[in-house]
Amino acid sequence: MDEYLASTLNTAVIERLDYLDRLVSKGDEPSRAALAETEIARLTDAWRALLELHAPDEHSRCPECSGWRRPRRHPCTVWTIAHQHLIAADGSPAAGAGRHAAAAGRSTVAVLGAS
Repeated sequence: MDEYLASTLNTAVIERLDYLDRLVSKGDEPSRAALAETEIARLTDAWRALLELHAPDEHSRCPECSGWRRPRRHPCTVWTIAHQHLIAADGSPAAGAGRHAAAAGRSTVAVLGAS
């Protein structure tokens, strides 16, 4: 994908997300109801497609995040972010989890709770 196409794609996606945010925060009741009828299914389909790409392989590794030299265990960052935003009460990241936590002397293992 060339740089111009990547930039155009990025801009289009960000603008769509901004539009949906505006509609949710400033739209009237009928607009928000219409949004729920159309966009929730599209967003859940998108999440499912993304999570399917990051489903663990037979070695419990994420095939998308793993490289030839550096395999990534499941759950990868995509699954962790999905959990934070879809399951966690406030959508905030788990304190002390992730690869940058080690630099601060915290555990680097994120534990996903059962729902």
